[in-house]
Amino acid sequence: MPECPLPSSEPKVKRKPADPSAPGKKIRKLEDVAIAIRRLREEEGLDNQQINEKLKVSFDVINQLFLQSYKMTMNTKEVFEAQEKIRLDMV
Repeated sequence: MPECPLPSSEPKVKRKPADPSAPGKKIRKLEDVAIAIRRLREEEGLDNQQINEKLKVSFDVINQLFLQSYKMTMNTKEVFEAQEKIRLDMV
């Protein structure tokens, strides 16, 4: 009868899933980016400029998410998707 292999005593390395809000080669979801923007601003204390540099999101989208002003009439989701396509050279 064949012997069963013994389990390895070495711990297996678990990979963290990729951050869905990080700029990459795919179009991100606004919901993921909005959560990351709020976390960066509230928990890490970053300003709009630093958030823009880290996540590659326009100031228009960042401001719209924070201010949520009735005076700002842009459709944030459509603007974000268009800017993602531009960022990825898909236009």
